[in-house]
Amino acid sequence: MKYFIYSENLHPNQLKERAPEAAFLFRAYLLDHTLTFPRWSTQWRCGLASITPSVGDRVWGVVFEITPEDLKIIDRYGDEVPPGAFRHCTINVYPEHEAGQAPQKEMVTTHVAKPAGKFKPQDHYIDFVITGIKHWKLPQECIDWWEDLRPRR
Repeated sequence: MKYFIYSENLHPNQLKERAPEAAFLFRAYLLDHTLTFPRWSTQWRCGLASITPSVGDRVWGVVFEITPEDLKIIDRYGDEVPPGAFRHCTINVYPEHEAGQAPQKEMVTTHVAKPAGKFKPQDHYIDFVITGIKHWKLPQECIDWWEDLRPRR
């Protein structure tokens, strides 16, 4: 199954733990969506990212080939949220492409939170996600988006 990952599971250590057989396919973005934080994580002690429709925005991530066993592990979320807090969703992403090149849609699966409130990510969560973003060489705009979430001091 092609699976789009856009938040903490991008970190290579967490990916290995939650999807040990995951194989990198390509970097991609989801159009007309943004990230929100509608679930609380007991592990992170902050909000967990999910995708939400938002015209004109885009969410960067990576598409992996994962096994059904990997999907079951991912769905458990390390016991940091209640069972059923996230559901699978089929979406169309656009693989990374050269400027001027026509993007091609790719149908993939991802996870979307069932909202339980509005929460904020904390610096340690943002740092963890950015480590994954850099590991997979996602564009600077993706790093900048996450950096902008930090509280202003």
